Amino acid sequence: MKRFFNQLTKRKTALIGFIFLIFVFLIASLTPFLAPMDPFVQNIERRLLPPMTMNADGFTHWLGTDQLGRDVLSRLIYGSRISIMIAAGAVFIGGAIGLIVGLVSGYSGGWIDSVFMRLIDMQLAFPFLLLALTMVSILGSSIMNVVLVLSLTSWISYAKVVRSSVLSIKYLEFIEATRAAGTSKLAILFRHILPHVLSPFIVVASFQVATLIIAESSLSFLGLGVPSSEPTWGAMLADGREYMTDAWWIAIYPGLMLMLVAMSANLFGDGLRDVLDPQ
Repeated sequence: MKRFFNQLTKRKTALIGFIFLIFVFLIASLTPFLAPMDPFVQNIERRLLPPMTMNADGFTHWLGTDQLGRDVLSRLIYGSRISIMIAAGAVFIGGAIGLIVGLVSGYSGGWIDSVFMRLIDMQLAFPFLLLALTMVSILGSSIMNVVLVLSLTSWISYAKVVRSSVLSIKYLEFIEATRAAGTSKLAILFRHILPHVLSPFIVVASFQVATLIIAESSLSFLGLGVPSSEPTWGAMLADGREYMTDAWWIAIYPGLMLMLVAMSANLFGDGLRDVLDPQ
């Protein structure tokens, strides 16, 4: 672990991305304590107030208010919690599915591998966002449904990487030796092969965080993600697109946060790939 952090600190861009992701995670964890106002309270008299405006009660709207008089900063903070929650849940579920499928498919080979690969090819034939839109339209809008949809549309990325890693090591000498010693297939998979495929798996998961946050925001932007009653960055973007000339801050701040989080996740994933590279 010490060597890992020493290597990571040598890559400044990856370290910056990691620090910013930790910062966003802390904000999401401490949302009730950091939000200056209730993000759900509406006050038409305070609608479209520009940033740094103090209201009649003496509270400052640091990032302004939206078209319903809700505090933009508070909604931005609450939106981070939902985005992180959905991305983490989708990475956990989708990663678990992809890891198991990749291990079983790569090690078993034969018709089992062919069946899984044809399933992956069928899913790849549909655009990612179009498939997610279709599934959300059928299942309905809720946080759990969005997590489920993103998990079922992202597992193939993990499966393909894990399968290729398994294929590259399953015929190595130490695997053949454990197989000749009578070790069961499950023991070989989870005790000897799994540790060798975790590095590429973790790298894919780090890149998927950015992809899934953007996907969730895209669904919310189209009105098919999290229910409209919940503040999300995508919904804030959708609300602000009609006020770009009069109240640019409604859309600019959530868009900026999406860009920074996605860029930080990609920078960290890129550095993580270099750190975990055995060469």
